[in-house]
Amino acid sequence: MILTVAGALLPAFAFAQTSVTVYGRLDVSIDHEKTQGRSSLTEQADNASRLGFKGVEDLGSGFKAVFGAEYGFDAGTGAFSTATNPFRNTYVGFTGGFGAVAFGRLDSANPTGSPLYSQVTKNVDFVVHDAGATAIGTSVLRARNRVSNAFGYMSPTYGGFNVRARYYLSGAAPAAIPGVAQEDDMKQFDIGLNYEQGPFTAGIGYGKDSKSAGFLANDFKNKWQAVASYDFGFINTYGFYGHDNHHVTTPTRRSSVDYWLVGVSAPFGGNNRVIANYMQKDVQSDRNGKLKRLQFGVSHGMSKRTSLYALADVQDPNSNVANNKIRVVSAGIQHNF
Repeated sequence: MILTVAGALLPAFAFAQTSVTVYGRLDVSIDHEKTQGRSSLTEQADNASRLGFKGVEDLGSGFKAVFGAEYGFDAGTGAFSTATNPFRNTYVGFTGGFGAVAFGRLDSANPTGSPLYSQVTKNVDFVVHDAGATAIGTSVLRARNRVSNAFGYMSPTYGGFNVRARYYLSGAAPAAIPGVAQEDDMKQFDIGLNYEQGPFTAGIGYGKDSKSAGFLANDFKNKWQAVASYDFGFINTYGFYGHDNHHVTTPTRRSSVDYWLVGVSAPFGGNNRVIANYMQKDVQSDRNGKLKRLQFGVSHGMSKRTSLYALADVQDPNSNVANNKIRVVSAGIQHNF
């Protein structure tokens, strides 16, 4: 009897099931790093390898439920990328004619995107990837990406324009965030206006932080950024500019920090691409210092999913400090599935 009932219900149950996709990336390189005046280091490095699950359930009338969970791991050891929180994103939400909403630990891979970081990835071509020794998206361009306990929204596109917004609803336990006295002390809000029409893409973004318990030296109270790109077909050109206002000012620390990037990328010989980026950023802890960085990379697409790459990165972390340049050369393989 039980088997008969189960057999009768199975078709209806299967019809209502969510469609789930398993995806991921493995990216391993051999990096040689040389700091001026110090010994060099050669090592195998993982570059943000990840495994994810995302799903969608059609609820009818164009309304869909969506979810996802993606964790990072080290492809060289199999260990989680971080011991405290291995998950890159975990979210649940809805999409429809209104756009998309998502709740949880959100980054640029969720359906609402990331108001600041998604503007960067849409316009700026990274030298192979934004991970490992040459990552710049959050470290130099300071585009906030991954936030926990958040609510995100992305609007439909009208005339080439759409809006992304995200609000950080509450912080972690007080001990986890310096300057936070209780769980609801930390507030973050990001919003981005985006435009795309043919080969031209652009965006303007704004972010704001507040802590009732007070800010630390490196915390910002608000930030804004502007980015644009134009793809000529044979070459893609782009530029980025950002500005952060800080809460804490001392005789040696800046009250605001400016940073910018210009770059080009060009396809050649089928699935191959060459990329060059140059950037500068004010050093917040040194009023006279600037970070200067030049990157050059080339990738060879062996297929749609597998590529070989090589890159070089030269960085001066503080132009006001002598003999501190960092040089990295790297070669690796990336496979997406």
